[in-house]
Amino acid sequence: MVSAAYLRNMGRSNGGSGFRAMEYAFTEVDGQDGILLSGRFTYDDSRKFHEMLALWDFAAKPDVPLDLRYLTFLDSTAIGMLFVLANRCRERQGSVTVVNAQPYIVQTMRRVSLDQYVFIR
Repeated sequence: MVSAAYLRNMGRSNGGSGFRAMEYAFTEVDGQDGILLSGRFTYDDSRKFHEMLALWDFAAKPDVPLDLRYLTFLDSTAIGMLFVLANRCRERQGSVTVVNAQPYIVQTMRRVSLDQYVFIR
């Protein structure tokens, strides 16, 4: 579980650019182990996202609750990475459940039919 101080500091400006790079934390989401994403999720975060996937034990936890309450933006590469996450879960008979996403993030996910691969609550 992550601390409240960590959550407050997640996604703060990097390098004075005013843009917040994607950050992640393994934390409790809806009562089970999950992932919290924050900031802007873009092509530049590909390596970090794949490192995160490598740390998640899909064999033991094929269901991934994904809390997007602090996610402010996602580009087409980020959408592709979410498809990768959904496919990893499906390979293990699991699923991804997105919770707490901002309405404009949900709208984007639906426009690209990501809601056919992940549950959105």
